[in-house]
Amino acid sequence: MHFFMTCIALLPLFTMAVSGASKFANTCQNIESNGNAIRADCRENENGQYRTSTLDLNRCIKNKKGGLKCGKNGDYTASCINCTLRGHTDFECMCRNVDEGHRYVRAHIDLNKCISNNHGELGC
Repeated sequence: MHFFMTCIALLPLFTMAVSGASKFANTCQNIESNGNAIRADCRENENGQYRTSTLDLNRCIKNKKGGLKCGKNGDYTASCINCTLRGHTDFECMCRNVDEGHRYVRAHIDLNKCISNNHGELGC
Protein backbone atom coordinates (compact mmCIF):
# COMPACT_ATOMS: atom_id res chain seq x y z
CA MET A 1 0.00 0.00 0.00
CA HIS A 2 2.85 2.41 0.85
CA PHE A 3 4.40 1.84 -2.59
CA PHE A 4 1.07 2.62 -4.27
CA MET A 5 0.66 5.87 -2.32
CA THR A 6 4.22 6.90 -3.19
CA CYS A 7 3.51 6.31 -6.88
CA ILE A 8 0.32 8.38 -6.69
CA ALA A 9 2.22 11.22 -4.97
CA LEU A 10 4.92 11.25 -7.66
CA LEU A 11 2.50 11.20 -10.61
CA PRO A 12 2.08 15.01 -10.84
CA LEU A 13 5.88 15.48 -10.90
CA PHE A 14 6.23 12.92 -13.69
CA THR A 15 3.41 14.55 -15.68
CA MET A 16 4.98 17.99 -15.28
CA ALA A 17 8.37 16.71 -16.43
CA VAL A 18 6.92 15.01 -19.49
CA SER A 19 4.69 17.91 -20.53
CA GLY A 20 7.44 20.48 -19.91
CA ALA A 21 9.86 18.57 -22.10
CA SER A 22 7.43 18.46 -25.02
CA LYS A 23 6.46 22.15 -24.93
CA PHE A 24 9.59 24.29 -24.74
CA ALA A 25 7.57 27.48 -25.33
CA ASN A 26 5.94 27.07 -21.89
CA THR A 27 9.32 27.48 -20.17
CA CYS A 28 11.15 29.80 -22.59
CA GLN A 29 10.71 33.46 -23.50
CA ASN A 30 12.11 35.91 -26.06
CA ILE A 31 11.99 33.15 -28.70
CA GLU A 32 13.42 34.22 -32.06
CA SER A 33 14.99 32.67 -35.12
CA ASN A 34 18.06 33.75 -37.04
CA GLY A 35 18.69 31.73 -40.18
CA ASN A 36 18.58 28.07 -39.20
CA ALA A 37 19.05 28.74 -35.48
CA ILE A 38 16.54 29.42 -32.74
CA ARG A 39 17.43 31.45 -29.67
CA ALA A 40 15.47 31.73 -26.42
CA ASP A 41 15.81 32.56 -22.76
CA CYS A 42 14.85 29.30 -21.04
CA ARG A 43 14.08 28.55 -17.44
CA GLU A 44 16.79 26.47 -15.79
CA ASN A 45 14.78 25.34 -12.80
CA GLU A 46 11.51 25.78 -10.94
CA ASN A 47 12.86 28.89 -9.15
CA GLY A 48 12.58 30.85 -12.39
CA GLN A 49 16.22 31.45 -13.30
CA TYR A 50 16.63 31.91 -17.06
CA ARG A 51 19.55 31.19 -19.37
CA THR A 52 20.01 32.11 -23.04
CA SER A 53 20.29 29.10 -25.30
CA THR A 54 20.71 28.69 -29.07
CA LEU A 55 19.98 25.59 -31.15
CA ASP A 56 20.71 24.77 -34.80
CA LEU A 57 17.35 23.54 -36.10
CA ASN A 58 19.15 21.30 -38.63
CA ARG A 59 19.80 19.04 -35.64
CA CYS A 60 16.06 18.59 -35.00
CA ILE A 61 14.07 19.04 -38.23
CA LYS A 62 14.02 17.25 -41.58
CA ASN A 63 12.22 17.65 -44.88
CA LYS A 64 10.20 14.55 -45.68
CA LYS A 65 8.57 14.79 -49.12
CA GLY A 66 7.92 18.50 -48.76
CA GLY A 67 6.79 18.37 -45.14
CA LEU A 68 8.76 19.45 -42.09
CA LYS A 69 9.09 16.65 -39.54
CA CYS A 70 11.02 16.11 -36.33
CA GLY A 71 14.20 14.15 -36.93
CA LYS A 72 17.65 14.06 -35.38
CA ASN A 73 20.27 15.56 -37.70
CA GLY A 74 17.54 16.20 -40.27
CA ASP A 75 19.42 18.92 -42.21
CA TYR A 76 16.24 20.53 -43.55
CA THR A 77 18.21 23.48 -44.99
CA ALA A 78 19.58 21.21 -47.73
CA SER A 79 16.13 21.24 -49.38
CA CYS A 80 14.17 24.11 -47.78
CA ILE A 81 14.34 27.89 -48.30
CA ASN A 82 12.72 31.09 -47.02
CA CYS A 83 12.18 29.79 -43.49
CA THR A 84 10.52 32.02 -40.90
CA LEU A 85 9.27 31.75 -37.36
CA ARG A 86 5.67 32.90 -37.01
CA GLY A 87 4.74 33.65 -33.45
CA HIS A 88 6.75 31.62 -30.97
CA THR A 89 6.54 28.10 -32.35
CA ASP A 90 5.10 27.99 -35.90
CA PHE A 91 8.09 27.41 -38.19
CA GLU A 92 7.41 27.73 -41.91
CA CYS A 93 9.55 27.06 -45.02
CA MET A 94 9.31 26.38 -48.72
CA CYS A 95 10.58 22.80 -49.12
CA ARG A 96 11.25 20.58 -52.12
CA ASN A 97 8.81 17.72 -52.59
CA VAL A 98 10.34 14.72 -54.38
CA ASP A 99 6.88 13.36 -55.23
CA GLU A 100 6.01 16.55 -57.15
CA GLY A 101 9.05 16.94 -59.39
CA HIS A 102 11.17 18.51 -56.67
CA ARG A 103 9.11 21.71 -56.76
CA TYR A 104 8.92 23.85 -53.62
CA VAL A 105 5.82 23.58 -51.46
CA ARG A 106 4.85 25.43 -48.28
CA ALA A 107 5.55 23.45 -45.12
CA HIS A 108 5.33 24.23 -41.43
CA ILE A 109 5.72 22.58 -38.07
CA ASP A 110 5.03 23.42 -34.44
CA LEU A 111 8.50 23.56 -32.87
CA ASN A 112 7.03 22.35 -29.56
CA LYS A 113 6.92 18.91 -31.20
CA CYS A 114 10.68 18.86 -31.87
CA ILE A 115 12.38 21.07 -29.29
CA SER A 116 12.66 20.73 -25.53
CA ASN A 117 14.03 22.78 -22.66
CA ASN A 118 16.42 20.72 -20.56
CA HIS A 119 17.35 22.85 -17.54
CA GLY A 120 17.78 26.01 -19.61
CA GLU A 121 19.35 24.33 -22.65
CA LEU A 122 17.40 23.91 -25.91
CA GLY A 123 17.61 20.43 -27.40
CA CYS A 124 15.93 18.00 -29.77
